[in-house]
Amino acid sequence: MCVMVEGPGCKLKGENLRRRARGQKVEAVSGTAVEKRVKAAVNGSSPFDVLVGMKLMDVNTLGKELFAHFEDDACLRVHFLMAGSVRFNKEPHEFGRSKTENPVLVLKLTKDEVYFLGTSVELRSSADCLQKYTELIDLDICSPTFDAKRATRTIMEHSERLICDVILDQLVLPGVGNIIKNEALFNAGINPNSRVSELSQELVSLLVKMNRDFTMIFYKCRKEGKNLHKFMNVYKKGKCVECGGQLIKCKIGEYDRLTFFCQACQTNTLKSCKKFPTKNSLLGWVLSSNDQVPWICSVCTLENKPANSKCMVCLTARTPSLSDLPHHLTISDHTLESSLESPNSSSQFLVPSTPPSSSSSATPRSNFPTQGDKRLLDTVEETSRSVKGKYTFRRLTGSQEIKASPAPSHKQNSMIFPSATRSENQLRVDVMKLPKVTPPNTRPADNSGKTQVFCSGHKAAARRCRVVKENENRGRIFYTCNMPMKTKCQFFMWGDLHHPLCHHGKISIIRTVLKQTDNNGRDFYCCPLPKSKQCDFFQWLDNK
Repeated sequence: MCVMVEGPGCKLKGENLRRRARGQKVEAVSGTAVEKRVKAAVNGSSPFDVLVGMKLMDVNTLGKELFAHFEDDACLRVHFLMAGSVRFNKEPHEFGRSKTENPVLVLKLTKDEVYFLGTSVELRSSADCLQKYTELIDLDICSPTFDAKRATRTIMEHSERLICDVILDQLVLPGVGNIIKNEALFNAGINPNSRVSELSQELVSLLVKMNRDFTMIFYKCRKEGKNLHKFMNVYKKGKCVECGGQLIKCKIGEYDRLTFFCQACQTNTLKSCKKFPTKNSLLGWVLSSNDQVPWICSVCTLENKPANSKCMVCLTARTPSLSDLPHHLTISDHTLESSLESPNSSSQFLVPSTPPSSSSSATPRSNFPTQGDKRLLDTVEETSRSVKGKYTFRRLTGSQEIKASPAPSHKQNSMIFPSATRSENQLRVDVMKLPKVTPPNTRPADNSGKTQVFCSGHKAAARRCRVVKENENRGRIFYTCNMPMKTKCQFFMWGDLHHPLCHHGKISIIRTVLKQTDNNGRDFYCCPLPKSKQCDFFQWLDNK
């Protein structure tokens, strides 16, 4: 299985290498890169031999590049290509691959051995690498010093290029890969066929935010071993999550990378009603009035800047009033954060109606959690003057619990979160259903009518994959375990044994029409051999 490396993956590899190997000396070097240089050299040595005896001083990452700085101005530059990786000692492969792979470079250090697999390695001057790092680190989508304004200006300079090419340019936004590109363009509502000159500066600024915010999700999922796929809206999807229409799947631009977009939703217009998660949620999208207008401190009445989370004078945390809350934000921050921990990406949020008492006063502003507060609501008690009866609410401050009648029996296993509605100054309750556990060996009905495949180790739904390596099985479909990388079992099963045979007698593979025509997105069977050896076998998958 190919796991694409983008900026977040490279950053994690650099952090791990810095933590484990910094300060150690190189005792020996080996690998395919060393062997090739030795065979080509007249004196039987490779340029990597100069690293022997040198101490690893520091490790930096920029986009998909890793710079390992050694003594005497020596720097090992590593590019992770499409699916490169780093291993330490005899540890299992980080992506769970069962097949052995010859390492490109092996550094035998004082305490550890570092294996670089599927990468491009070369020696460079440490001073030159530091200069490049210093010039571009503010544009690195993963950098803590990322400058969104500079990124916007840099994109606007490429007025005649397609926007899908510009954000993939590693000199414009280092670290942005094809997954981040597709998701950011969709979340910003931008058609990837558009030239930069056709977009307003406000729209480009929103696109930069979407790139940055999805990168944070990417990084967190890779770091914690969570499934990134459930946070994707368009990449390798068939239907639009907003309008339900068919997504366009094509290859466009200078880099000829696979692109997914919705013609109905990505119209290059800013939509005020577009539903984005709130600030301080995991997704971190910011498209609310709080970032556009100043706010007044409730204690000292000072007018503060829109970006300030605390008052500049009395340091009182910003507490939004009902008028400040955008009407399109319908899920609380804590609900969104809790949804990441759920293994089921299709968790439902139910909103039971709870009318306020007519005699109760308006809900005080202090009852709302502040934007910067990350404490769980179930640890401290929350009360509300505007709601009485069914539920018990808990305050983030230290007040006492107001007793109320218990929740209905069918909702006692739910998680209850208070949040403000956007109209009539009412308070409502968001109930997040806990994911239902599918009994082992069961095969629930699928919307497409297809029988689901379950792995033998965990009795869970298997993942449908496609062979991407250059071999005789390239393009074939197979099933493998869909559990996190560290807990995967060895389940494997071919999923194309029912495909028709081509004129060579081989199992046909499925391809998709990528041209932007009436047949875009349609799947068909064809010969699995390379294009120069293919027969003329062709059959639509839907037989229409």
